[in-house]
Amino acid sequence: MNIPRFRPTTSLREAVTFLQSFLPGGLDPAEQFAAGLSDGALAGNPVVLAPSARIALYWLLKSLGIGPGDHVILQAFNFPAVPAAIRATGAEVGFLDVGAGTFEADWSALESVIGDRTKAVIATHLYGNPVDLARVKRICDSKGVILIEDCAQAIGAMAGRRKVGTVGEGAFFSLGPTKNLTLLGGGAVSTSDSIPSAKIRDMASAHRSVGLGASIKLAAKAAAMGVATNPMVFSMTLMPILRFFERRGTDLVHEVMQEPAGPLTGIENARMPSRQMAAVGVAQLCRLERMNRARVRNGWYLRSRLQEVQDLIVCPMRTGSVFMSFPVLHPQREALALQLRRRGIDTDFGFMADCSTIEVDESPESPCPNAERTAREILHLPVYPFLKKRQMDRIADAVRDALQDLS
Repeated sequence: MNIPRFRPTTSLREAVTFLQSFLPGGLDPAEQFAAGLSDGALAGNPVVLAPSARIALYWLLKSLGIGPGDHVILQAFNFPAVPAAIRATGAEVGFLDVGAGTFEADWSALESVIGDRTKAVIATHLYGNPVDLARVKRICDSKGVILIEDCAQAIGAMAGRRKVGTVGEGAFFSLGPTKNLTLLGGGAVSTSDSIPSAKIRDMASAHRSVGLGASIKLAAKAAAMGVATNPMVFSMTLMPILRFFERRGTDLVHEVMQEPAGPLTGIENARMPSRQMAAVGVAQLCRLERMNRARVRNGWYLRSRLQEVQDLIVCPMRTGSVFMSFPVLHPQREALALQLRRRGIDTDFGFMADCSTIEVDESPESPCPNAERTAREILHLPVYPFLKKRQMDRIADAVRDALQDLS
């Protein structure tokens, strides 16, 4: 069987819970989910659901008083919606380059870029890998700057002895269908202070929930993703299609799922997660730790198999990572991806970019060269919780064989 690049974690349990949510009465699933996420992963910090992670960040920034004239620092290798949310408040964006051979900000340069107008620093726990929060928090406190945690891909990850999302003044989360905790869509925001939390609740109260028809469509889409990424179905149908388009220079899945970079729009009309979507999240919370443990097991095992492979940079990951992805760097990633797909291993380039070059100027040179290189060379290997040891061995062997053919 071929190995898909990802598999959603929704199951029959979530489907049953989704259907049960149509019955009248009972507890409010949105309140249940918010309370469960708060108690289970955020040390009791209040949680508010949001239409998306980008709007969650926008609300968080507004609640903390960040707006025109302020300056917010974040790493350059990032999802373009993050700087777009900052700009939507009227604040300016400052970028930190990532470390060479990594996808994480070079925090040694943080103090040098904090200026008089810097109001906040966003620490991105990218691919489930926790930032060195103790170090970043120490710098932010010494400069009187707010620390915000981007936990879009890192729910349940540990930074030292603390869960991510509990160290900064606020955190935001993505709950999309491919995340390790999902509502089939939407996001969430959490703060360590009741005052911004109350402001966020006021902003959330102005939005209606996703309608019944749209909720059913989201559930149908998640179900279709689950069927399409079943190894047998994937091998017989989707993989041949991917290979067909690949011969024409197109990654079909990437093209379908990629979002164009641009300003944050539609904030006023955005819809909150519905009762049915929240019910899926309640069911997911019961499996979050087990799924994360499986990701961690697969991630560290694959690292042990690939750590010393010549010509391949295995990006560093910290203890406490939940391995939402397994990123490697290679200067011929397109050729490597092609060789792996021929061996039955599907991969992806991801959706992050060197945001320092987006809508800034027409200069061909990136002000963050490491971020530009990472964006050009990164490749994501499968690491999701349903993979078994023999499949991880197959992935590692395929990578070794593919690199040998490329050398």
